[in-house]
Amino acid sequence: IRKAVENGHKLVVCSGRSLFQLPQMLLDLGFSGMVTAAGAQVIAGGKEIYHAVIDEEHRKFIVDYMEKNNFRKIATITLFESAVQWYCFLLYGTAAGTVFHKVFFSQTGNGTTALILSYMSFAIGYIAGPFGAVFFGHIGDRKGRKVTMYASLLMMGISTSIIGILPPAASAGVGVVIVLQLMRLAQCFGRGGTWGGGILMAYENVPENKRSFYAAIPQIGLPIGFGLSSILIAVPTLLLPEDIFFTWGWRIPFLAAIILTLIVIRQKGEMMETEDYKKAQAKLEAEEAEGKKHKVGFIPMVKGYWKTLLLGCGTRWVDGTFYNIFIVWILSYCINWLGMPLIQTYIITIIACIFKIPFTLFGGWCAQKLGNTRTFVIGALASAVLSIPTLKVIELSKGNLAITIIGIVLGWSIAYNLIWAVISSLWSSYFETEVRYSGISFVYHVPSFLVAGMVPTICTLLINYGKGDTIYVGIYSTVVALISAACALALKARHDRGEK
Repeated sequence: IRKAVENGHKLVVCSGRSLFQLPQMLLDLGFSGMVTAAGAQVIAGGKEIYHAVIDEEHRKFIVDYMEKNNFRKIATITLFESAVQWYCFLLYGTAAGTVFHKVFFSQTGNGTTALILSYMSFAIGYIAGPFGAVFFGHIGDRKGRKVTMYASLLMMGISTSIIGILPPAASAGVGVVIVLQLMRLAQCFGRGGTWGGGILMAYENVPENKRSFYAAIPQIGLPIGFGLSSILIAVPTLLLPEDIFFTWGWRIPFLAAIILTLIVIRQKGEMMETEDYKKAQAKLEAEEAEGKKHKVGFIPMVKGYWKTLLLGCGTRWVDGTFYNIFIVWILSYCINWLGMPLIQTYIITIIACIFKIPFTLFGGWCAQKLGNTRTFVIGALASAVLSIPTLKVIELSKGNLAITIIGIVLGWSIAYNLIWAVISSLWSSYFETEVRYSGISFVYHVPSFLVAGMVPTICTLLINYGKGDTIYVGIYSTVVALISAACALALKARHDRGEK
């Protein structure tokens, strides 16, 4: 087609559908122009080479086609972006429980101490998340969702890859541990902007009646990113001798992060700013033209929504706790208390992630049909009921791989997943567009150090206190799930009364 146009040939349209599909194909090839439901125009070399007005007979088909094509593109790009940000973030968590205590903290001379320090390096990163949430959330509300995504995701990819070139502490000394921690802080600072931005690129680009489902799609990035990171670290574990793996094999997935990041940024360039943000900006510009001042960003959000923020942080508690129990802490428990080999822990996480994908979509569907709050509460109560039994199943399995997988899939991939699928749309619905990026980023990241980052350390202390008995960890997670369910109901009650 390109060659025909360059040689001066005319384009012939045979049907109503071709009126739309042919110019869209030309635009995809790099020609300039525009396609709308009303018509199409394509320009090459300053001359119009295609012009058509869509008749009423085919307009409905074209509108539906454009919507479906746009929604599909939004879902694909936000899913890939989410997968890469989770890949970078969770790769560190996997390595903290299986690699870093030997590479960077072995100088302590005590295995338990080294593991706790490794987990603390994981947890300390959560301190940077709230600062990143405030910084990028403010920029996202003032300058747009898209530009914020570029900066925050690139920061994550670069810091993750730098970790992959750090020498072991045995040869480089304590200085390398400081650099490791700085990279973790940079990674989590960047993540303060990536999660909220990815969610809003999906949530704000679709109609109201589709938002709960489409906002769940970026959440699938967690199992995909985690599964990918587990595969890329499991393959070297399986193929390389242990000494070679701990020398350079573990570095491969960290170095791959920057490549994946650049691919996502290239894709993200094809997306437009969200519809909600453009409408909010037009409204603000109109008010400014009339001499009215309308504040946006972090400070107005905190002043206007502080009660919503507190209750939102309460709903975040169950999310951070169950993820870090069933996916981060459980790996070291399986190795140190059940005697399972390292490779089996990677198999467990990969299978759990596979199950999590369809159940995340199911959770989004439930939220669309039942409502965000009802879906969240059902998930929280299910998690509370199953927490102690699933942990006991894992404990009594005595390291049996199949039984351990069943316990983790029930606790993390199924019960808790209703919560994971709905939190993005639940929180987004409680904030106006002008402060939404700051709002959901605050709720997700500000309490993270306490409700998520400290969980592996708390569980390590509880399991040592119980001498391997998981009952204390189970009680801890059950109480957290019930508190979060109460917070979700309180949020809904306030919203129904019209309170912020």
